[in-house]
Amino acid sequence: MTMLLNVIVPVFAIILGGRISVLRGWMDTAAIRGMSDLVFYVAMPCLLFDAIVRAESLALVDSTLVFFGVTLLIYALGMVLARVLFGARFAPAAVIGLNASFGNAVMMGIPVVVAAFGPEGVTPLLGIITLHSAVILPLATILIEFGQASGAHPRAVLRATGLGLSRNPVILVMAAAFAWRAVEAPMPEVLHNLLKLFGSAGPPLALFCLGASLPPLAAGAAVIREVVLACMLRLVVSPALMLLAGSWLGFSGLSFKVAALIAGMPTGANAFLLARRTETAMEASAATVVAATVLSVFSLSVLLMLL
Repeated sequence: MTMLLNVIVPVFAIILGGRISVLRGWMDTAAIRGMSDLVFYVAMPCLLFDAIVRAESLALVDSTLVFFGVTLLIYALGMVLARVLFGARFAPAAVIGLNASFGNAVMMGIPVVVAAFGPEGVTPLLGIITLHSAVILPLATILIEFGQASGAHPRAVLRATGLGLSRNPVILVMAAAFAWRAVEAPMPEVLHNLLKLFGSAGPPLALFCLGASLPPLAAGAAVIREVVLACMLRLVVSPALMLLAGSWLGFSGLSFKVAALIAGMPTGANAFLLARRTETAMEASAATVVAATVLSVFSLSVLLMLL
């Protein structure tokens, strides 16, 4: 229990500190945006690049494929249940499915994994982060655009999605790191030290910015049922399916434990950003991000205990 508290309490204390700093007016929106950009464009890419290049092995396929299957199943469940139970139209159902399946693998996943398993836990995260950035978000974008039937040609949607991916620093730095490994170039010690300095700032700053950037909580009763559905699928059903799959397939190593932990992460803020950009189910998405982050204090405690 002491070890569990040592992992959970600092993580959520930093998130709470970020939230309080905004509510009390200690930091303005511009400051938080600048810190978030530093995390997303510098600190986390440095951490990921160093982890990929220096990793002894990158056996990611097994755990990543299981995670991929569970994530797609949760997305489908979220969409189907939203349509059957709530009569949601296709586009809002696609957003609810994203809320239920898109975990916060970078801004919260990396800090929690580092706290629980140490820096070596970052390596098994690489395939999952790629999956989230390169598969789940584009899939959700296409489904939402299709549901809105705005008249946009599918090729235009795919072109815009591809352009967004080409500008994603996480995708770019991971591609560069894998290319570095492919040519088997040695990592200079001075470069490693530089990346380590920047990368070590990433996890705590990411948690602080997460707390400071949480969207306003929608209080309307109309979104409560959608929030409850998404939170149940994200925080309970998703990790439970991952643990069952691991037990059935005989997985028990670090890569699987990391994947199971990420399966229980709260909904990532990118789900809300996509909902806001497409003007679809924004209130439900914002409320889900906030509620799932708060509730994950308890769900992640249980999940870490099981792992």
